Amino acid sequence: MGTLGDAVNVFTCCVFTWNLLSIVLPAFLVAGALVVFVPSYAVMKYLGPRANRIISYGVAAVSGNVLTVCSCNVVPIFAGILRRGAGIGPAFCFVFAAPAIHIVNTVVTYQVIGAKLAFWRFFTVPIIAAFVGLAMALVFRREDQARRKESDTNPVVALVEQAPGQARRAAVFFLALIGVLVFGAWTPLDEQFAEGIGQFVRMGGVVLLVAALTWLALRWFGNEETLEWARQTWLLLRMILPIFIPAVLAIGLLVSFVRIPVEWISPTAAELSSGQVGFKFGHPHGNAPLPVLLAAVFATLMYFPMLTEVIFAKGLLLQQFALGPALALLLGGPGLSLPGLLLVTRVAGWRKTVAYWVVMVLLITVVAYFFGSYYGEYLCPCQQRPPAF
Repeated sequence: MGTLGDAVNVFTCCVFTWNLLSIVLPAFLVAGALVVFVPSYAVMKYLGPRANRIISYGVAAVSGNVLTVCSCNVVPIFAGILRRGAGIGPAFCFVFAAPAIHIVNTVVTYQVIGAKLAFWRFFTVPIIAAFVGLAMALVFRREDQARRKESDTNPVVALVEQAPGQARRAAVFFLALIGVLVFGAWTPLDEQFAEGIGQFVRMGGVVLLVAALTWLALRWFGNEETLEWARQTWLLLRMILPIFIPAVLAIGLLVSFVRIPVEWISPTAAELSSGQVGFKFGHPHGNAPLPVLLAAVFATLMYFPMLTEVIFAKGLLLQQFALGPALALLLGGPGLSLPGLLLVTRVAGWRKTVAYWVVMVLLITVVAYFFGSYYGEYLCPCQQRPPAF
């Protein structure tokens, strides 16, 4: 890994490839269905301003374990739950937690980097997400109160709530869409086919499943509701894609054409042996508060396609990168990005986005600094296993 672009390449991962269709399209369909088919009382019960805080933040914080989305794909769903009346705190808790942690990246972190970082990543993401949600709810409590009064006065009612007995069908339909989203993002399936074929199998599967669900929506809910689903999905596409594509393209071009050597941020072997590491992120100097903070800022602004933050952090750790900055990359890399923040601004406004980013960076810095100070130097799992004879 000679440059940053070798690890962060949006043109060879899940963004500007055919994977865009199988991963991003289901996210927008889920968001549109959330507005149309999911009864408002279900969202209000678990995520609304009057919901029990333990339940609402708990549901939002662990929701990422059933979704495989990145910091941009999660924004349509975030917009959907806000439209449905979710509180500001649980909504922002969800928008960080969902892409930051799921079963796949936990397993990959464990296999590639080791148990300690995987453990800390898995258990601290929901905690950080809950704290950032509580902070957002506190800062914007007046707006939350105004939204609660508005929802009481002019409740947004799902079309399916007008017919008795449709709530159960709506729940089944929504869960089926979540299944399509998981299937479209399940890249390990590609290994079962010849190279280059698996992604088209997933894309074809997504198209067939969406067609089947469209037919099911027509049978269960009727023409009006199905057309409204399409309309809500299109509204979200029109709102988000004009920001998403240029922002990700700009970052992809930046890391591809601006060749940033890894040696700028990670010490070389000669520097480590001489002790003259300067201002770099190598152990033990990198575990200081300022390097951890800078790593958190970098992680939350750079766009890491799914799972690439694990490979990126592993490559740096093998070059004596300190544990604190490495955990900051793992916590902030998938959960936030500059394109994702721009999309959140489009949905929630710049004041909330700035507050969200500042609180998130500070929380990640505190957790990562404590971790790096407590555990010290990184040892690769292969260094901890007995040699095979």
